[in-house]
Amino acid sequence: MSGRAKTEKMSVTLPKELAGEIRSIAAHGEISALFTEALEYYLAHRRQKIALENGFGAWKDEDYPELATPEDTLTFINALRNADIERLKMLAPTESAASDEKSQGRRRKTRVG
Repeated sequence: MSGRAKTEKMSVTLPKELAGEIRSIAAHGEISALFTEALEYYLAHRRQKIALENGFGAWKDEDYPELATPEDTLTFINALRNADIERLKMLAPTESAASDEKSQGRRRKTRVG
């Protein structure tokens, strides 16, 4: 948010201890920038939380019986990964072979641990 035309002055009341801490970490004349950054972060987090709360319960187990167990989920994920590997092989055979070997190595390590 830069430029005076795109800003609005607001008055807020803060506990003295919090105001003192803000002044101690914000550079001179940068308190508004600190508040802007903090509030943008907070609002993004808040919007995400609201979206997650609104979406809660949208996933029904009966709609996805093929993902009933952790093993089923792993099978599904591996099928997606293998499809990606096959697609890469068709696009760039030499690069995808090296990528496939690296991917297989990482996957084996993940399963063992």
